[in-house]
Amino acid sequence: MPRRRSTRAKPRSRTTPGPSSGTDEFAASLERELAKVQATVAKVERTEQKDLGHRAEINRRLLQDLWEVHNQFEQISVHLTLEPAATLFATFAEYPSQFTLRENFDFGALTSIELADRAAGWVGYGLRFWYYRDAEGRARMRGIFEWTEGESYHRYAGWMRTMNQAVIVDGLEHEVDLAALQHTLKDIAVRWYSAHLNQDPAALVAHLKEHYPPGTSYTKESYR
Repeated sequence: MPRRRSTRAKPRSRTTPGPSSGTDEFAASLERELAKVQATVAKVERTEQKDLGHRAEINRRLLQDLWEVHNQFEQISVHLTLEPAATLFATFAEYPSQFTLRENFDFGALTSIELADRAAGWVGYGLRFWYYRDAEGRARMRGIFEWTEGESYHRYAGWMRTMNQAVIVDGLEHEVDLAALQHTLKDIAVRWYSAHLNQDPAALVAHLKEHYPPGTSYTKESYR
């Protein structure tokens, strides 16, 4: 009787599984999210470029006007200091009154401007402007007039000066009205100038408190 030929089962071939549908969905989803990030960044960059263009215009006008205020006060021997220094952004044919603004100065890069009173007894008085972003990331401009309310002695800190502020502008950077800002600046400059002539800041402070919203009150070292 012939022997029955035994048959062995052929081993099954092993295949490498292809990418799952879940992986495909992840890649597509990731690509969509990264595209959104790119679009958002591009939009922010375009907005910032636009903001800097308007900021340059504001700063150019503001620095020129503040320097004119400086020059008028110098005529009554009241010394004010401007930051940034005028020699950085202006070229003088005759210092300090005949000048032109430098074309190579980056006015849009300025984030703060200050005109400070350096007359004896007037330290702490002055104008400050700066740019910042609010909680929603929008570019804003704020300007204040600051003054000294008095001094007091603190046991551990020594002599401290109490500072007060009046807010003269605070709004979205692209909505700043240069004509309105100039009107406000002239109003304060006239009162400030008059206070020096009368050697008494009381009328200036009263005007600020009556016509402008209050800013931040704080104390700082008196440097006595």
